[in-house]
Amino acid sequence: MAFYTEKILEHAGCPRKFGRVVDPDIQFEELNPLCGDRIRVELRLANHGEILEARFSGEMCAIAKGSASILFESLEGRTVAAAIAISDAEVLDGLAGAIPKNRIQCALLPISALRGAVRSEGTGGR
Repeated sequence: MAFYTEKILEHAGCPRKFGRVVDPDIQFEELNPLCGDRIRVELRLANHGEILEARFSGEMCAIAKGSASILFESLEGRTVAAAIAISDAEVLDGLAGAIPKNRIQCALLPISALRGAVRSEGTGGR
């Protein structure tokens, strides 16, 4: 279990921004078909595209939950465009340790779901 860094375990055990948004402007659910991880993304936006509130929920492994917690903790106050511009490498770097190749899809599920949410609502340029 060396791929469960202290940071991943901390965020998976006590996730930040886990829950639901009341009356979200954007909501989207994504599934990792390889392992069954499921994440729901909900965002509330200001008129100028700033993320006012960001939450995630679902059933997922420790790597996906830790990654989501770290990512979603950084979203509020960013514009939607800036949020979806976060690279896969930045997400992986935020986990504070190497992730095995067969678990990278778990770590990237939250950013993939965030991008899917924005694409589904057509708000990428806000």
